[in-house]
Amino acid sequence: MSGTTEFDLPFATPPDLDATMDIQIPALAWQPGPAGGYRRVLHLGGHPIVVTVRQCDGGLRVTASRPHAELPGLLRRMFPIQVADLDLGTNPVWAQLQARYGGVIVMWAPPFEALVITVLSQNRTGEIVRGVYPALDQLCGGLTPESLAALDRTVLRAAIRSAGPWKADRLGQLAALVAVEGLDRFDQRIMHGPPADALAYLDTLPGVAHKTAACVLVFSARTTTTMPVDVHLFRVADRLGLARHDGKLTPSVRDAVIAQLLTHGTDVALAHFVFLLVGRTTCTAGPPACTACFLHRGCRHASGLRPNEENKR
Repeated sequence: MSGTTEFDLPFATPPDLDATMDIQIPALAWQPGPAGGYRRVLHLGGHPIVVTVRQCDGGLRVTASRPHAELPGLLRRMFPIQVADLDLGTNPVWAQLQARYGGVIVMWAPPFEALVITVLSQNRTGEIVRGVYPALDQLCGGLTPESLAALDRTVLRAAIRSAGPWKADRLGQLAALVAVEGLDRFDQRIMHGPPADALAYLDTLPGVAHKTAACVLVFSARTTTTMPVDVHLFRVADRLGLARHDGKLTPSVRDAVIAQLLTHGTDVALAHFVFLLVGRTTCTAGPPACTACFLHRGCRHASGLRPNEENKR
C-alpha cells in the first residue's frame, strides 16, 4: 500500500507539543519538521514510514507517508498521557507545575531505542542527540540490537562522533548482549518484569548506571518506583522544598531524594522531567531568576531570598 494517511490523537488538555519535544528521551528521536510539527522514521512491516505530528484542535494530527494497520496504536502508545492526568499529590508546588505543564505529553519509546538514545545523551545536549540518532537509525536500516551490533566500529564511531565516539564500543557491546538474549526477552524484562530486577539488569550493561537505567524504565515501562536524578532535578527539587539534601549527589543521597519525591504522588516519577524544564529556564545553576518564575510564590528558596539577590551575578 502507498499514499499518505492522516489520523488524530485526541487529548483532554490542548497539547503543548514544543514542550513535549523539548527534553524527554523519546523526543530525541523526533526532528522539527520543515513545514512545522515534528517528524521521524518508523519501521513497520519492513518498510520505513515517515511520520509527522502537529498540534490540532483537540489533540495531535498524525501524517504518515504510507498507511499501516499498527500505526494508530503505536502512535497512541508513544503519546499516551499528559502531565495534567498524572497523580502528583496535593502539594501546592506540584499543582503549579501541573497547571503550567499540563499539556505536555509524557512520551513512550521501545526499551532498546530508549536505551540507545539515553546512552547517546550522556554528557551531551538534546540537540546533538537529535542530529545523531536519525543518521544512526538510517545506517542500521531501522535500529535493532542485531543491526547495531553488526555495524563496523569505525563506521559507528564516525556516525556518533558528535555524541562521543568512545560510546561506539559500549553501544556495540550492549547491542550484542541484547541480540544474544533476543529483543522479545529484553522487552519482557524491561516492561513486564519486577522494576528492581530490571534496574539491576540494566545496570550490568556496558555504559549503563542508575540514571541511564532509570530513564529507560520510566520512559519504556512507566516505572513509578524510581527515576533518573540529574543536576537539574537535584537542584530544583531542593529549592522548591520537595526533596531536601545536603548538596552532594552521592548514590545514597540520590536514593533519599527519590524516596522523598515518590511520597508526593504515585506518578511523580513519570513527571520527573518537569524539573528539567524549570531548571533550564528560571531555576538555573547560578542565581535563579526567581521573580520571573511561575513558582515564585510557593518556592521555599524564593521566599528566603534577600532583596536584589537575583542581580548579584
